[in-house]
Amino acid sequence: MISILILTKNEEQDLPGCLESVAWSDDVHVFDSFSTDRTVEIAETAGAKVTQRPFDNWSAHQNWGLANINFKHPWVLYIDADERVSDGLRSAAFTAAQPNAAESAFRIQRRDFFSDGTWLKHAQISPYYIRLFRPSKIRYERLVNPVSIVD
Repeated sequence: MISILILTKNEEQDLPGCLESVAWSDDVHVFDSFSTDRTVEIAETAGAKVTQRPFDNWSAHQNWGLANINFKHPWVLYIDADERVSDGLRSAAFTAAQPNAAESAFRIQRRDFFSDGTWLKHAQISPYYIRLFRPSKIRYERLVNPVSIVD
């Protein structure tokens, strides 16, 4: 299995769809920056484990989460609340995240869409992001737009 990590701050609008897309995991963690809307309630109702910490900067926040959240599984899939895990991604993640895999992390291709479903084909410099990893083998650097450093 794969644990899920979702970072949130006032995500009541997007979180339900995100949680629905990862309902296949038995270890979903919502790492919340003290939302003032219904984010925590939505997460708890869906059965997610909620950890709260004040946000200071991206790398410190993400590194704290990796060091302090007790993930059940050796692999973590990190997504934002406005992202969804497709069936294809779920299948590819299970294929890649084997207990005896030599790799420590995998890049995932992401596509961005307008709310009307239009794919933004040229919106990003690189559509590949390290999002599937062993939490003990990764850290983040830089205050804004953190860079993933994989061991």
